[in-house]
Amino acid sequence: MALTFQIIGYKKSGKTLITTELVKLLTSRQLQVSVLKHDAHASAMDTPGTDTAQFSHAGAQNVILQSANGTFCHQTTVQPVPVSKLIAQLPTSTDVIFLEGFKHASYPKIALLRSDDHAIDFQQFTNIQVFASLTCHPDATLVGKTAICNWFIQTYFKGAATTND
Repeated sequence: MALTFQIIGYKKSGKTLITTELVKLLTSRQLQVSVLKHDAHASAMDTPGTDTAQFSHAGAQNVILQSANGTFCHQTTVQPVPVSKLIAQLPTSTDVIFLEGFKHASYPKIALLRSDDHAIDFQQFTNIQVFASLTCHPDATLVGKTAICNWFIQTYFKGAATTND
């Protein structure tokens, strides 16, 4: 069973940056990584410059996008699919699954804070392991890309090498 971990936060909090960096780190260790992205807007799959394109370019084995336009993998569905069913569609060889968004899912998650966010803004979401920010923030335990990625590696892949900014 693949380790499943969520990266949540509001728009422009750094979710894509952290997800992409973790995909690079783990795929460089020959792990099979998949990313499921939730977008409340009318997004398209793998358009250059989009989050899904970044995840694929970083080395994600599978990228699934669920947006207002539907769920995209290799086929499109009209109705939203529960995240557990999306995970079940992934190959059994997958080692790590990152869920970007899907705030209400119950998997362990990191909450990324923008400068004007507060930890209390996330009280309705379950299983938050740590609050983090790309910049100095009073509610963040982890600050900066390196600290966030190192925390993930040390917490879920104890003893693995660390990253550099």
